[in-house]
Amino acid sequence: MMNKIILVGFFLLLGIARVDAAEQQRAVVPIWPAGTEGVDATISEEIVPRHFEIVKNIHNPSLRVFRPEEPNGTAVVICPGGAYRIIATGLEGYPIAEKLNEAGITAFVLKYRLPTTEGADFKHPVPLLDALRAIQWVRYHAEDYELNPARIGIMGFSAGGHLAASAATLYSKYGEESDALSGVSSRPDFLCLGYAVISTRKDIAHGCVRAPLRKGHTKEEVQEMSCELNVNAQTPPTFLMHAEDDTGVVPQNSRVMYEALKEHKVRAELKLYQQGGHGFGLGRPGTDSSNWLADFVAWLDGLGFMDI
Repeated sequence: MMNKIILVGFFLLLGIARVDAAEQQRAVVPIWPAGTEGVDATISEEIVPRHFEIVKNIHNPSLRVFRPEEPNGTAVVICPGGAYRIIATGLEGYPIAEKLNEAGITAFVLKYRLPTTEGADFKHPVPLLDALRAIQWVRYHAEDYELNPARIGIMGFSAGGHLAASAATLYSKYGEESDALSGVSSRPDFLCLGYAVISTRKDIAHGCVRAPLRKGHTKEEVQEMSCELNVNAQTPPTFLMHAEDDTGVVPQNSRVMYEALKEHKVRAELKLYQQGGHGFGLGRPGTDSSNWLADFVAWLDGLGFMDI
């Protein structure tokens, strides 16, 4: 009888250990220190009921960590989209992070402050500061997560793609001194843009984006989202993907960005899928948009980012 009790206890402890390990693999970490202006950990996020998780009312920006069993040293900060009104973590965050883990890539899903948050002044460049800080945080903690600090990228979708593109082109212009992390480079080593909001302006590489191609925004909201995307020779290698039948954010956004990258001789690849519409996440079932993640990993491999 005593042996059975000991055996049951052992399996209970083993189960707890496995739960603890799983929780550690999915830890949530704040990216700003307590007392940072505009950051308030006492205000709870709001989860919006839908068939996948959507978050808003973010006052304490954070990263949810997704660690693979066998990390290859490469990491990606993921910026889910949501028109700068919400963050679609359950569509363009967690599922993608899990798939990246299968390829050995460590993923960090970012919850950034939104310019449409009621009662808060989170206009540009506040979301951008969160994205840059996330890159600094990951690079600063690279050793803790078995990462190569020269292999930290950023990925974004729709409005989150606009944010990721901003981080990859404006890292030298924006920054916020606060602590030891402030001295760490915020330049991503590579960039992945999924059906990202950019602009139809032909001078995208040189001027301020004032016309994101997203339906339903007021002029004021467009101005809140705008920033001076400055593509140049120092812009990191970039993978872009879009669906040709996307009417929410038309594929011309990605084409314009790709043209600017090529003009400055930045290594870039553009994948245009025939079907998928807008906001397809991992890919719309039954369409070629489901190929994008494998295409992205193959592109990373070609750059040497998948070597262990």
